[in-house]
Amino acid sequence: MGNIGGAEVLVILMLGLLVLGPARLAVVARRVGSMAREVRRVAGAFQEEVRELVEDPSIEALARERGKSVAEPPPEDPERPAGPDGA
Repeated sequence: MGNIGGAEVLVILMLGLLVLGPARLAVVARRVGSMAREVRRVAGAFQEEVRELVEDPSIEALARERGKSVAEPPPEDPERPAGPDGA
């Protein structure tokens, strides 16, 4: 639930009870609960999809190949001088 502790939740519920009343507070609490459940479901599906993409062997092989090409120095051109003095 983040960084909200028990005392904070109690204060929020008491304020909600004073502002909304007992009947509307129950309806609002149900809606907030269903919205939180939906957000968790969507976030879990997104995490699972990203995990599947990361663990995909074809993407992993492509990433390894690109990593090798970045780590290897470029081939030297025999027509270009080796240093600034031409030696």
